[in-house]
Amino acid sequence: MRDSWVPLLELALDSARAQKDPYAESRVLNLLGWVLSEEGRVDEAVALLERSPGLARRAGDRLGEATALINLAVVQAEQGEFGAALAGCTRARGLAREEHDAHTEMLALQHLARMQLTANRPQEALDSVRQALDLGPEPEEVARRVLLLTISGEARVALGDESEGIRLLDRAAGDAERVGYDEGAVRALEALLRVTGRPEYRRRHDQAVCRLTDGG
Repeated sequence: MRDSWVPLLELALDSARAQKDPYAESRVLNLLGWVLSEEGRVDEAVALLERSPGLARRAGDRLGEATALINLAVVQAEQGEFGAALAGCTRARGLAREEHDAHTEMLALQHLARMQLTANRPQEALDSVRQALDLGPEPEEVARRVLLLTISGEARVALGDESEGIRLLDRAAGDAERVGYDEGAVRALEALLRVTGRPEYRRRHDQAVCRLTDGG
């Protein structure tokens, strides 16, 4: 479905540039960069996303700048540029906090925590998760809560508290299964299987993978 987005977004980008509208250009670049990254066109995505925060700043669009920084950081992390990615997410979190936008702040903290965990900084990841959860996710944001619990569980395991890590990961998997969030269930159950070989987790993992495959 996203295949048809790129030409439309490129037309919108041409229009924004023709009108010399930095707000619109930043927003279009942000969305186009995200679509390209989802399609695996990472180099093209980075080239676009690198321009988006500055344009948003020029337009006074602080939340747009925060979102652009998060999207850029995600791609940078995929390329192994954790220093730049962590700095971008931290800046985005600060902007969202100043704008009193809990949704964007939580998004920044979620990605920040994942990057910190990947960069082998589990205590920092745990701190970021706590700050995100303190913002109070709304009931419909179960998927985000599952991701935060999964990161928290993995961080606990990395810090040597295996029993608490397993408890959190089990909770994340259960929450994901209850709402049909199979991708989140697979992620949490894969983390569980790295620390325990319980047949129940293997069975639930395989069932979630099957549901995802059947759904595709």
